Amino acid sequence: MYDNEKREHELIIRDGWLLILVPLVLGFGGWATLLFWACMPIAAWIVLAPFALLALFMLWFFRNPTRMPPVGSDNIVSGAEGTVRSVQYVTEDDGSPAAPVVKEFFPGRRAVRISTFLSPLHVHVNRLCVGGIVTFCEYRHGKHLLTMDERSSLYNQHSVIMVERPDGLRCLHKQITGPVVRRVVYWLTQGQPVRRGGILGMMKFGSRMDIWLPADRVEVCVAPGDPVVAGETVIAKVK
Repeated sequence: MYDNEKREHELIIRDGWLLILVPLVLGFGGWATLLFWACMPIAAWIVLAPFALLALFMLWFFRNPTRMPPVGSDNIVSGAEGTVRSVQYVTEDDGSPAAPVVKEFFPGRRAVRISTFLSPLHVHVNRLCVGGIVTFCEYRHGKHLLTMDERSSLYNQHSVIMVERPDGLRCLHKQITGPVVRRVVYWLTQGQPVRRGGILGMMKFGSRMDIWLPADRVEVCVAPGDPVVAGETVIAKVK
């Protein structure tokens, strides 16, 4: 069984347990010390409160709710939960900051990029937009520009995961880090078969995901401002 498949039934992603337990241990340790040793009950609760709130936030942040993709293999689902911020059509020679991505992954074609931004309260587990074979996956180091900056898709640290469907349609997933919290992870290997809506990885406080598709093969179904749910909301349909 592949790593991402093992995580499908984790209610809380295992990577988060350390960040959940450490605040609890520190908080209750301080609470017990002040309450039973120093006899300072008010101070004990004041110390416990922020640690408990941090642990609860981490518990919420690393949650992994079940997602069920809609029926129909031609439905391409969102890779992240959040809000669509932009839908942009790009060619390799249009001079935009995104053009190098098209040149590398969709040479000679027009591609569409659907960008989703996440808030700290959104589910940060990412899912696969299409089913098929992972033909390319790589983590790329880089800068930490604001994710609203168009250049962040190219220059920020990010992961690149390409999945190809049996009919040849290619879907590029890009998990992009931000200026403050800087880690994204994927749990896939090259050559691995994957299913639509299956777990891809997680943004550990990262805040943007770009999905790239060949513009001539799909019809986009979302617009800027639309809320989307990873693994469930249809963002495009195969023509």
